Amino acid sequence: MIDYNKIGNFIMTERKAQKLTQAKLAEKLFVSEKTVSKWENGNGIPDTNTLLLICEIFNISINELLNGERIDTKNYIDKAEEKLVELQKSKELGDKRLLALEIVIGVLSIIILLSFDLIAAFIPMQTWQRIVLIVFGFILALVGIGFALKIEQVAGYYVCNKCKHKYVPTYSQVLWSAHINRTRYMKCPHCKQKSWNKKVIK
Repeated sequence: MIDYNKIGNFIMTERKAQKLTQAKLAEKLFVSEKTVSKWENGNGIPDTNTLLLICEIFNISINELLNGERIDTKNYIDKAEEKLVELQKSKELGDKRLLALEIVIGVLSIIILLSFDLIAAFIPMQTWQRIVLIVFGFILALVGIGFALKIEQVAGYYVCNKCKHKYVPTYSQVLWSAHINRTRYMKCPHCKQKSWNKKVIK
């Protein structure tokens, strides 16, 4: 896993070596002094674009920044491979959590829709009130399902059943494709053939 504290200490050490205050570094990075302080205290790390700027200012590599230390040439490749493995594991864990969240959102969307329908069906009220309840429940359910589909699109990959190519489909492909659980009938962007493509994390 990425060690935020180690990265924060490294940023602080390199900043002081450059004789920069937090305010001066923040100015060079187009962020607030509070943001730099947050990084140095291990409460987060810079986004991708800012990481590149920091590396340029400190004359270090992304690999060194993410490892929180300067790396000699001999150990550079080993450290790079270790960091890539860590990042991949972090992504896999994040994808698993997202897919679990997708199930929760999907179930809640159905419960909301059924709840509003049952209220409209069994509680005495005027016709227009019933219609409003049903429509409102339907809209909430659609929003929930939309979020769930977005998670389905971005978490993990789909594997083409024909050429075994891994890819992330467009939202439109996920929305309109036939599916059985997390296996969808889609066109592979690599071989251009349609088949039942299975969702995988790795």
